Amino acid sequence: MASDDDYMAFLNKANKDPSEGDKKAQSASKQEFKATDDGAQIPAIIQEATKDAFYVSDADEPFVPVYLAWDESGKGLPDEEEFASLIHHPDPSSAEIEIQDPADWDAQGQYKSILDAVRKAGKGNDVRVYRVSKGGVKVEYWVVTTEGNGPGAKLVGAKALAIES
Repeated sequence: MASDDDYMAFLNKANKDPSEGDKKAQSASKQEFKATDDGAQIPAIIQEATKDAFYVSDADEPFVPVYLAWDESGKGLPDEEEFASLIHHPDPSSAEIEIQDPADWDAQGQYKSILDAVRKAGKGNDVRVYRVSKGGVKVEYWVVTTEGNGPGAKLVGAKALAIES
């Protein structure tokens, strides 16, 4: 029979986070990505759309507004690495980010109000969904477009955390 100390050590080891040794997964999962610039004037249509909207997954999480300066807007929406830098990912060059088509992301029309608000805020500009892995089963979905063009343009939209087990 094991001593109490041996049994406690066994329990502590069994309850450790399996991604504990994975520094990349750890830093991303604990990281809170930047969603809004200081003093951001979030468009009313985005504020209204995100007010009572939740992304349905294993943990229903609220949508939150996104409003970030995007100086390169003349070339459209950012690629994966540019997006990672924009949201202050700890390692943009190796961030696990996937670009998705909004129609594929919301194939069942659950998030039509979010998509419509983002489209209206962008006044016809392209809308894109970025799936940002936070390590393990946590991902964030960023639904964004550009507001304005050239210097002073903004990336606007909404994001939500999803738990996908």
